[in-house]
Amino acid sequence: MFSSCEKILDKEPRDKLSLADLFKDTQGARAALSGAYHDLLSDAHYQKNMMVYPDLLAGNIKYSKMVNNRLEDIYNAIQTPILSSMNDTYFTLYKELNNINNIIFYTPSASGSDLDKAKIIAEAKCLRALLHFDLVRIYARPFNYTSDGSHIGIVINLKPQLYGDPAPVRATVAQTYQAIINDLSEAIAAFDNNNSGILSGGYKQNYFTKSSAQALLAKVYLNANNWDKAFSTSDELIKSNQYTLVSNADYINSWIGRKPSSESIFEIAIETDFSGTGLGSYYELANTTYRQYAATADITSLYSATDIRRSATMFNNITISEVNYFFTKKYAAGGSLQTPLKVLRLSELYLIRAEAAAEKSVPDFAIANADLNLIRKRGDAAAVNVNLLVKTDFIDAILLERRKELAFEGNLLFDLNRRKKNIVRIDCKSNTCNLNNGDYRLVMPLPADNIIANNSMIQNQGY
Repeated sequence: MFSSCEKILDKEPRDKLSLADLFKDTQGARAALSGAYHDLLSDAHYQKNMMVYPDLLAGNIKYSKMVNNRLEDIYNAIQTPILSSMNDTYFTLYKELNNINNIIFYTPSASGSDLDKAKIIAEAKCLRALLHFDLVRIYARPFNYTSDGSHIGIVINLKPQLYGDPAPVRATVAQTYQAIINDLSEAIAAFDNNNSGILSGGYKQNYFTKSSAQALLAKVYLNANNWDKAFSTSDELIKSNQYTLVSNADYINSWIGRKPSSESIFEIAIETDFSGTGLGSYYELANTTYRQYAATADITSLYSATDIRRSATMFNNITISEVNYFFTKKYAAGGSLQTPLKVLRLSELYLIRAEAAAEKSVPDFAIANADLNLIRKRGDAAAVNVNLLVKTDFIDAILLERRKELAFEGNLLFDLNRRKKNIVRIDCKSNTCNLNNGDYRLVMPLPADNIIANNSMIQNQGY
């Protein structure tokens, strides 16, 4: 999907001449957009940190070795502003944002089709929304930490940042979410209904389109506790019938190879000639150098003996030093066999609609239970339908199913945070296995260098 010439923005050009040359036409703008998609594959973003740390800290992942473990300070809840393993993620994502803002700012003046330019800008706005969404979940408290989201959020970056610009300040969480919603809403309005990206190569699921933007917007509304809009947005996309759930029999195979499954909505493509250390390297049985992220008994014990997602079918098993470990098959290989990174799937849209149906201004437990049962029984054909009419019971069931269905996809910590649940880790070697809701360590610190360089920047409480 990505070629070497499409990585030009890795150099982050800052002078007007280089930017003017790059964006002189839509061909350059396309190359810049391709580079922005490629940047998502950094180790600090979706190739490791964003997909691992939420499951590692919240209890789905443990280590299978004793030394050279990645994100170990996060696992032990001892991260500091100076040495946090997530510091690189902070700097990487803001660098990505600056590159994306160059696309949005300079593309309108490029020569070429207005329709092409509109599509390039729309995709770039979706990427900008995704990055802000990742940042606000990592470095700020969840939306409902205060009743109106007025607590401190992140720096909202909506224009190219140059060295001489004023020092940025953190906006509120409510302001951050509004910026994300604005970007996605504007992109959806600009997209056509062809559901295809502006770039050639790969599959439609490798790019943001009207449909994948709607899927992300539904997830954003869910995290903002905007239940009515989370419901209507997910409901519209589900009813469009553009995506279908894979069957129970095809579930395992849907995680093999680089062709998107019928339920994949947005996934990050892997370069055709990729051969480096990818997310799968940390789960690959044969990779004795990087293999380390084993499943905890906390997650494997949640699956019934007839669930296709259980340890006997959806996990690879190996004995190391007389200890039995299970590694997910979702990302079972690295190097040249690395598979695309799935960010949005139809199964999550059903779970979003289910949760929102129970919480919206006029609750609909019929739809809520139907969606929950659909995902439960896709995973476990022998499961008995539930009909939960008490909201607290239903939300607990939704959180359980989200944990089972979306394990190792970077969601668990954020789900527990937004639902104000404690972290309880049983199969755990950390000195701090349990963290109560509200513990400052559930939010990552801003890098110390960022605080030192900017007197206007406020550090997260506790650090």
